[in-house]
Order: sequence, then C-alpha cells, then structure tokens
Amino acid sequence: MIKRFSVLYVGQIDLENVGADGTKPDDRLYTNDQLIQTYDNAMKLAKQMDDSGFYCLWAAEHHFQREGYECIPNLTLLGTHLAAHTKNLKFGAAFNIVSMWHPLRLAED
Repeated sequence: MIKRFSVLYVGQIDLENVGADGTKPDDRLYTNDQLIQTYDNAMKLAKQMDDSGFYCLWAAEHHFQREGYECIPNLTLLGTHLAAHTKNLKFGAAFNIVSMWHPLRLAED
C-alpha cells in the first residue's frame, strides 16, 4: 500500500503566446513579476502539500533557459526557504546540473 505521496515541481513560468505561432523560444524574455510568481507558486504548493500530509516536494534545477518554462537555479536555497514555512514536508532535488556548480560547493550544499 502506498503511504507516501510526493510532487515534482519544475518551477514553470506561466506564459502566453506559446505554440507553433507563439513567441520564438530565443525571443522569450521573462519579467521580474513572472519570476516572482514562480517562487510564490512554490510556496503555495509547499504549504498545501504540508497541510495535506504529502511526504516530499521534489524540484528540478534549471539555468538560463529562455527556451523552456522552468527557472529555479538553486534547489538547496529554495528547499531551505520552503522548509522554514512548513512543518513536516521533506524536500528533494530531482537533479542538479553539475556543470553549473563548483564540485566542492555542490557537495557541501
């Protein structure tokens, strides 16, 4: 029987004008408000998961991706911030982009 439930949050940005006729990926520039909304969404999700008894919030790391919708570059920092606002929820890194980190810094974090 499954007793622990988790969610993967990739830090997606809500965009308009996407698809075949939408803004070309290399022409997408995100506003500060769009980036802030991504972190607000993470906070709301973490609190809802904690209140609902979920076990773990997994996140995915992304850097400098105008072509994608994901924008969270530091999962350790995000998890630490969210942990300060939740009681029982665990946090996990679905993956780290090793080439973007100094090896010792990544190991230490």
